[in-house]
Amino acid sequence: MTENVTETEKKLEKKFLIESSINQRFQELIGQIEISAEMNGTVNPRDLLVKESLLTGFSIDPRYPCIDFKARKFNYKYFAAEVAWYLLKDNTTEFISKFSNFWNNITNPDGTINSNYGKILLTQINNTITPIAWVVNSLRKDKNSRQAIAYIGSKDFQYEGNKDFVCTQYILFFIRNDELHMKVQMRSNDIFYGLSYDAPWFSLVHQNTFLELKEIYPELKIGKYFHFSDNSHFYQRHFSKAQEVLQEEVKLGPKIVLEKPLWRTYENGNCVITETASNYIDFFNKNLGDLSEYKNEQFKEVLKKIVKIN
Repeated sequence: MTENVTETEKKLEKKFLIESSINQRFQELIGQIEISAEMNGTVNPRDLLVKESLLTGFSIDPRYPCIDFKARKFNYKYFAAEVAWYLLKDNTTEFISKFSNFWNNITNPDGTINSNYGKILLTQINNTITPIAWVVNSLRKDKNSRQAIAYIGSKDFQYEGNKDFVCTQYILFFIRNDELHMKVQMRSNDIFYGLSYDAPWFSLVHQNTFLELKEIYPELKIGKYFHFSDNSHFYQRHFSKAQEVLQEEVKLGPKIVLEKPLWRTYENGNCVITETASNYIDFFNKNLGDLSEYKNEQFKEVLKKIVKIN
């Protein structure tokens, strides 16, 4: 009898995880966008046909941030490289363009790009404090702080001819009932190319912040990841792919758990990459010439250098 109850509990727990997973939210978001397009039609920003839905939002468990369907497999190869690129705080495309040509299309005249979230979050502003250090220090000083916000979007990106107008505007953290929650606010989010890799990266930011604050508050638990976008959309190239995803049964995607911090934040406002992150970056620096031969599952093993994947 006990075994049956235990097995039932396990099934219920898995059902709950699936229903609150990003895969479930992704499928629902596609449906919401399709309904919005039926009611309001498509739009053509920059002469590209788009289906969109305005002012969307959802919450997920930050340990299950990877969108993964048969019709839309999670690309470990690209995500592993993107994490390394962010940790390098590199705002050139020399490294990341080896994994995606997308970034070469949105470079500034000087060859840089604006959307390296690692550089934005982990670099001091005017030699004073990094955005993520502001978050951690705010919550260190006041567990109930409402000021633990990291700004990503900036007026500095509002210039004529900017091809890389940063999508994420800010990240807000707050502790309530001994749980650390995070809200990401986007102005715009392509759910196939953007959300698919934004969510896993920001979940690592969430988990890193949690690990640091847990040293101050031992009773702290990881809370929810809230993701809001003023405009969620997908382009014509993904119209048929969206229909394929809608036809699939939702399953639980991979669980990704950060066990050691990738960076440390200090009271002086600086952020320092940890040995774990440095070793991860070194792997790419030493093996970059051979990475084109790696398969997707091999990059899953690469990611395991910094996270536990189930």
